[in-house]
Amino acid sequence: MATETDVIIIGAGAAGMAAAIEAAECGDRVLLLEAGDRPGRKLSATGNGRCNLMNRGELRYYGAEEFARAVLRRCGLREQTDFWKHLGLFLTEESEGRIYPRTLQAASVVNALKTGLETNRIPVRLRTRVTGIRKTGDGFILKVEDREAGACEIRGSRVVVACGGAAHPKLGGSESGYTLLKALGHPMIPIRPALTALETDRKAVSGLSGIRVRGRVSVRKGTSVLQTERGEILFTDGGVSGICVMQCSGRAEPGKTELELNLADGLFANPEEALAELRGRRERFGTREAQTILEGIVVPKLSYAVCKQAGLPLRGETMGQLREEELRRVAETLLCYRIPVTGKRGMDDAQVTAGGADCAAFSPETLESRLVPGLYAAGEVLNVDGDCGGYNLMFAFGSGILAGRRGRRNPICGRET
Repeated sequence: MATETDVIIIGAGAAGMAAAIEAAECGDRVLLLEAGDRPGRKLSATGNGRCNLMNRGELRYYGAEEFARAVLRRCGLREQTDFWKHLGLFLTEESEGRIYPRTLQAASVVNALKTGLETNRIPVRLRTRVTGIRKTGDGFILKVEDREAGACEIRGSRVVVACGGAAHPKLGGSESGYTLLKALGHPMIPIRPALTALETDRKAVSGLSGIRVRGRVSVRKGTSVLQTERGEILFTDGGVSGICVMQCSGRAEPGKTELELNLADGLFANPEEALAELRGRRERFGTREAQTILEGIVVPKLSYAVCKQAGLPLRGETMGQLREEELRRVAETLLCYRIPVTGKRGMDDAQVTAGGADCAAFSPETLESRLVPGLYAAGEVLNVDGDCGGYNLMFAFGSGILAGRRGRRNPICGRET
């Protein structure tokens, strides 16, 4: 038996719930379908449970960057702040323009969205997986697998695909949205994990697992620097992590790029300044072991690793025995510690998915497909990924709201495109 409704939204994550609330408040009969056992499961774990919703700073997106900017020009910081205020959620701003719920709890965000669903009497069918979408003359027919009711069909005038991406499958990530859109003729940009830790040459990180240091990370390919970030670097067993590293992971290509770590970022403006400090240490601490020359700047294990990469013999030499060219190599390596990239952590560890549905096939004003009228897509299923700091949720909510609104004015709170 087919169920009739105005709009069917696939996926009860950030984009899907926002689209459902906005569509209902604009007067649509809405049905929200979710393959998992509860809405907002991935959202609940976002930002270590604190849920960084937005960022006031410069927009930082990859993939279809201009598309993301166009979406957020129509539904950005101000419009989304109004959306949360309407749902009763107060916000607070922390460092670097990061905006969180005032409670600093992701559960508050999920509860606000659930309140919006309940207030608008939006039915949510859980444990319901969409296996196919067929366009008809006056709408769409969805084939679904319901764990309780079994296979059935649902009919709707419009469909919003907001299934999210493939990252973090344990929290519901899957490729289902890409499959559905591809079957309807939408071109895809190959997906890959983004905001993930990197695997590196093991010799360069040997003995460093667990060490944290604030520094600067650059991704280099040949003579070109592809991206540079600052922040805390975490050495792991066989690689490196930390927010600044994860933000560089999208530009890192295993076997083709290497990381350059400035392990004394902010202490020395250039290798000459570092060299002057090392000369002074050689004079003051000449009888100490050469491998300790950087202690007090970095931890002992990092001091040893830098000296080793700089080519010091490390056979019991003292600082006083170090030659000028050896001091220079240590100074240069301290500010440019090189680690070849050998791999990336997979989708299990990635925060978001890069790639996805080609945004050229969608309107940034309404998120409607240019190929299939009445079909919309929002959130991570699209070829947009952003840096850490609230950018990915900001795009998810912004695109979801626009997809639900589809160019109309919200009569309840007055929001419009």
